[in-house]
Amino acid sequence: MTARLIGIAAALALTLTACTPATQPTPSTSSDPAPPSSPSVPTQPDTPEPSSHPFSFETLPRFDGSTANIPLISLVIQRLTGASAAEADNAVQVTTTPNAYRALVAGETDLLLVYEANATVKQEVEDSGVKLESHPIGRDALVFFTNAANPVTSLTTEQLRDIYTGRITNWKQVGGDDIGIVAYQRTEESGSQALMRKYVMGDRTMAKAPSELVTDDMGGIIEGVSDYANSGNALGYSVYYYLANMYAVEGIRMLGIGDVMPSHETIGAGKYPYVNDFFVIIRADEPADSPARQVMEWLLSPDGTRTVADAGYVPAG
Repeated sequence: MTARLIGIAAALALTLTACTPATQPTPSTSSDPAPPSSPSVPTQPDTPEPSSHPFSFETLPRFDGSTANIPLISLVIQRLTGASAAEADNAVQVTTTPNAYRALVAGETDLLLVYEANATVKQEVEDSGVKLESHPIGRDALVFFTNAANPVTSLTTEQLRDIYTGRITNWKQVGGDDIGIVAYQRTEESGSQALMRKYVMGDRTMAKAPSELVTDDMGGIIEGVSDYANSGNALGYSVYYYLANMYAVEGIRMLGIGDVMPSHETIGAGKYPYVNDFFVIIRADEPADSPARQVMEWLLSPDGTRTVADAGYVPAG
């Protein structure tokens, strides 16, 4: 199987703890597989912008966040420090969505670029008594995908709900071939699972899947579905940016929802139904002159909005 990486360098570490400006980053111990390597698209500008760089690696706040926000964190570092893309990529270290929230609450990091947390993590934050300040800076979407060999091109929310509660078990029940549906799932705390609960499942109980069909990393679910390329019967879900720009794999095709296909345009226009914001988050008690608050304010400025767009995301509202 041939795979191609779009949007980040192949050597980029996927799950570490936070940006440690003054030292060389520790090699990743993530369980996420290294994304497939190929030329990057969209291409980020070679020259960091703007020309005035208010931070150095030593004065940056510590960053953490979601795997799908790694390219954005890198570009933010480039534009705030004047670092090259390679230098910034090397400095990016994230612990993934649930652990990033926990790190911020614990004071182990300073600023998150992150997707929405699941209910359990939100409750942990509330119980901690630590107040967080959160602002939407971009939009992404929950997307479903299958093998390119599958004749089904679109599903409805009701059909997805029935598949993942076990009421629908064969593709012929949704207009496909007479073959069983192999429905991959994410672990309960993942950012993708939080969106799955929010937009599809609600409080319904998902059918228990074999352990090999439950993946704890974003790349694993894509690779798992692609491994069924010959039979075309697997189904999975992720976020649009990661699947389209960071981990594009041959033989995988996104599904429409009610015949609306996910795309940069339909997400930006709000036509695709599972659109959700991602955020910049700091602790609410950050002083006005702290690096974390200064970076947050920059991200909420026109320069920050332009950086979100230049990294290939849909800027918020």
